[in-house]
Amino acid sequence: MGNHRLGILADTHNNATNLSAALDIFRANEIDQLIHCGDVTSPLMLEHLSGFEVWLVRGNNDYDWSGFRSEARRLGNIHYCGKDAGLEFARHRVAVCHGDDESLVSVLVQSGLYEWVFRGHSHRHEVEITGHTRLLNPGALGGRHPHGEERSVAVVDLDEARSHFITLDGVKHPGPRV
Repeated sequence: MGNHRLGILADTHNNATNLSAALDIFRANEIDQLIHCGDVTSPLMLEHLSGFEVWLVRGNNDYDWSGFRSEARRLGNIHYCGKDAGLEFARHRVAVCHGDDESLVSVLVQSGLYEWVFRGHSHRHEVEITGHTRLLNPGALGGRHPHGEERSVAVVDLDEARSHFITLDGVKHPGPRV
């Protein structure tokens, strides 16, 4: 099997325009599996994700839990995982959470069980490496800009243990390689 690549996004905050731009980036990079780290905000936004297989965790602004569950079930391409998830892609173990619970983030990273831990919440794109675990935040597609960051998503190549960020204007920023 070739490189297994995932699209990582977070903090949409009902911004359909930026979500559409992000999905165009993923299509251009031939990525059809996405992980959304929460704060979609409205279950109606999930409709935009057709054509992708998506794993979604709940963010602190995703209040309509039952709405997300039922919309994911109705659409059929979205796995609604609740607060956090441990997933496996081609023998690569990853964890996903929103990131508003720093103790949960720490437990996932420090456990050593995962190659990658994906999170959102801070609206800042970043990668930190602890041991053999990479903690990645793709940045935000909507909501506040606490530090003036550009809107961004991430592409992660699990087989190559590489990531890069792509701003919505198409500029790539490489992440560290281990």
